[in-house]
Amino acid sequence: MSAEQLEALKKEIWRRAREKAESILMEAEREAERILEEARRKAEESARSKIESEKLLLRRRILGRAVSDGRKMIILAKNEAVEKVFERALEKLRKEVKSRSEAYKSFLRRSLEEALKYISGPDAGEIVICANESDLDLLADMVKDTPVRVKLEKAPIMGGINAFNTGGRKSYYGSIESRLEALKPVLHEKVSILLFREVEMG
Repeated sequence: MSAEQLEALKKEIWRRAREKAESILMEAEREAERILEEARRKAEESARSKIESEKLLLRRRILGRAVSDGRKMIILAKNEAVEKVFERALEKLRKEVKSRSEAYKSFLRRSLEEALKYISGPDAGEIVICANESDLDLLADMVKDTPVRVKLEKAPIMGGINAFNTGGRKSYYGSIESRLEALKPVLHEKVSILLFREVEMG
């Protein structure tokens, strides 16, 4: 996503949240006036100070609700924007996997090395490497000279590998999806800060 697109996305989200908050506030103030008018009619003989104190209390409650609703709208808008960033990141990763670039091949090799190092051992037995169909030939070349018994299996993953030994004692999850899912909470916070720093400061 370009800097201009990111800026436009931030401005649009902030505009929508502000409009919604202003709309809620206007509606709340109209409702407050209606309730107060009714209260005035019913309490003409009451002391002016009592009416004013009720008015102030009601206004605070309504404004509090409007502020709370506005904050909820901003949080929802943030989450929506962050999810769009993740969707675009996934799309970019899909293209990288499909292109079979040197960077992706290097990532695949590192994942394989990590998996074999983690799972290998005296009781490991056969190690099953699961990958998407288009990566199986790349992995077949990479495992040719490994000293352990390896079996390659097709799996419905976008890229990277998952692996386990036939003894079932150890598993390795290195698919792109599982890595991204593990990083999602941290990335969610960082992307949110990046997208909305100006909004929160202003």
